[in-house]
Amino acid sequence: MASAPICIDDILDRPEMGRYRWNIYIVCGLLMALEGYDAYIVSNLAPIVARGLNIPIPSMGFIFTAQAAGMALGFYTVPILADRIGRRGIMLIGAAAFGVLTIISAMVTTMESFAFVRFLGFFALGGTWPNIIALASEFMPESRRSRLLTWLFISHGMGASFAGFVGPTFVALHSWQSAFWAGGIAMLIFVPFMARVLPESIRYLVNRDGSDPRVGQILQRVDPGLAWSSGDTFFTRETKVAGSTVFGLFRDGRAVMTMLLWLGMGSSLYVTATLTAWLPSYLHVLGGLETSTATRMSAFSALGSISGPVMLTYLMKRFGTPLALCLTCAGAFITMMGISLVAEFPALGWGIGVCFGLLVVGAQAGLNSLVASSYPTSIRSTGIGWAGGVGRLTSMIGPGVGGAILAAQLSPAIISFVVAGPMILAFIAMLAFHLLGISKLMPSTAQAETGKA
Repeated sequence: MASAPICIDDILDRPEMGRYRWNIYIVCGLLMALEGYDAYIVSNLAPIVARGLNIPIPSMGFIFTAQAAGMALGFYTVPILADRIGRRGIMLIGAAAFGVLTIISAMVTTMESFAFVRFLGFFALGGTWPNIIALASEFMPESRRSRLLTWLFISHGMGASFAGFVGPTFVALHSWQSAFWAGGIAMLIFVPFMARVLPESIRYLVNRDGSDPRVGQILQRVDPGLAWSSGDTFFTRETKVAGSTVFGLFRDGRAVMTMLLWLGMGSSLYVTATLTAWLPSYLHVLGGLETSTATRMSAFSALGSISGPVMLTYLMKRFGTPLALCLTCAGAFITMMGISLVAEFPALGWGIGVCFGLLVVGAQAGLNSLVASSYPTSIRSTGIGWAGGVGRLTSMIGPGVGGAILAAQLSPAIISFVVAGPMILAFIAMLAFHLLGISKLMPSTAQAETGKA
């Protein structure tokens, strides 16, 4: 007699993570940090890279735009494939490709070739990044998912901040190219470790074939006490969205939710990408600071990134995720307007660096977490990818605008407002998300983390 089907939700939603799930979470976090370093080493060393390529600093906007275009293309295309064929293989291939292309970017000598290699690298990153989030989220208990995902996104920002701390050291000891070699080699060393630790998405396997024995093997690692046999079948209570995964983002009442998430992500990523690309240069040019000092001020965002999840977690518990993000977005706008005052108060640059990590990167992490919690497994990679893709389109515009207004020698106040102003739109999107009660559309108990606790 066949045994009754086993529901994977009853095991995965237990609040105790256990060693196996913590290992998956830590590996995903380390991968995010490595990608953060490799992704933003260019912006942290922008004035130095510009000199190495014999181009003016504002021309780096072309390279930043190429990176954003590659990432947008990766976000829009690869996650759709991952929802069809699985996440693990795409993550491994994408991480390896990004590592190789990071190394190659240290070998080219012209702006055009450098931009092309970075475009390809960010295409690989754009295909990998949503799958990291989707895989990690599917192994987390829903009662803790939003908070854990927020910390996961922060690791990406900390990797970027680490690039700011050590980048000038690589330059002083050898060259700017050595900073790229270090990041690319570290990524390639990490890929075999990923292959050993990371499983395929268990929810993807169940949706594809409930009798796949890999499901039982993975579940037994999550819960060593689980008894199962090769003839068992598994199921999930999570709704499977039929048809096109892209159209699924707008079906079953999700259209308004999706549009608000896109508005929030697009606005926030414009600011995040622009400041990540140009903050060291703004502090250097507008504030009259030394390049190394400006870079290290920007790298102080790591301190904000460390404390950001603590603050955001408290606000989420107190007010719910959308209102917590409202407060964070408002704070990000106000503090980043302080860039206009650095020339008069140079020490303010350290505080701006911290607030960049605490509020700008923190808001972006919270928005990413909200997106990842908003869609069922069958369209989760697509939901993350397309929301991120919208953001990457605006982040293509942001660095280009940031370079143009710097080249036009506009006043620091105008530059600050053009860069930070879209955080007001992100604030409005999250306020509407809260007032319209959209949390009820989110899968299962994920609703609990978005409403007021």
